Amino acid sequence: MPVYNAEHYLNESINSILNQSYTDFEFVIVNDGSTDRSADVIKAYTDPRIRFIENQQNMGLIASLNIGLETCIGEYIVRMDQDDYSLPQRIEKQVRFMDENPEHGLIGCWFEDFGENIESKVVRYSSNDTHIRIRHLYQTHIAHPTAVLRKSVIDEYNLRFNPEFVHGEDYAFWVQMSAYCKLSNYPEMLVRKRDHPRNISNKYAQTQQDTCAKVKQKQFEAMGLTISREEIELYTRFANPDWTFSKEEMEMMHALLEKMASENERSNFIPKEALKMYLAEKWFHLCLQNRRIGKTGWSWWNRLSFKNAYASPLKSKIKMQALSLGISV
Repeated sequence: MPVYNAEHYLNESINSILNQSYTDFEFVIVNDGSTDRSADVIKAYTDPRIRFIENQQNMGLIASLNIGLETCIGEYIVRMDQDDYSLPQRIEKQVRFMDENPEHGLIGCWFEDFGENIESKVVRYSSNDTHIRIRHLYQTHIAHPTAVLRKSVIDEYNLRFNPEFVHGEDYAFWVQMSAYCKLSNYPEMLVRKRDHPRNISNKYAQTQQDTCAKVKQKQFEAMGLTISREEIELYTRFANPDWTFSKEEMEMMHALLEKMASENERSNFIPKEALKMYLAEKWFHLCLQNRRIGKTGWSWWNRLSFKNAYASPLKSKIKMQALSLGISV
């Protein structure tokens, strides 16, 4: 757990780890030069499992994360954020999964997004390795404070959080790890993730957006595809999804999908048929839902060379054909 000026929520976060049903762990807390009472809060604990590291000056989150990676001696590294809350069986369930699935080097879990000014909701990320890789093309699909990492993978490949990807270092790290192991999410809500104005995603939104674009670009390059920032942003809209593409954007999106399928066929960066099915499904729904292209949805759908990778529902297909004929449905 890296800590910086976290006195408001720190007791709750620390207690949620110390009160886990799984008890055989060391709790490495890196205080990154906090100027509030964070150090006093941590030092007030007498639990021998706590291993307190204090940076003499503020070094930043990425440096503190890497200090943690280098300090931890356990078989697994369980990540925790200073303002979140782990449910009592979190570590027990995630460690059991890792013990039973040695091919997996990284697992997250479902989490509750909560805070003072938002409506709480449970975020259910996919547990399927291929689905996670597909989703990583447009956003991170493992929440950082839910992650459990296999230390042997980190040590074997000398993996570290990269300062090039500030405010998106976790996303870049997951993609880097995925070259060496499988990924998953435990299909149960085991972490409560607090949203507040001091969150990095709120405080540094533009920097985070720029960093995430770089992570996406590197993945497309690994697939064999040179892609512009404009294409990255268009693909992100397509995947999220956004059904308001202009005709010009439809042209660009169609060309990009054809290039993605073709380059991935050669590189197999993502299992080929799975990616084609995903892209074809998204394209089908864009053609069906996009009102900016008028009656031409059926024509756009048929332009995709690998459209048969997705078995579109008959009812939806009939609706698209009807719309192309000007029949209201």
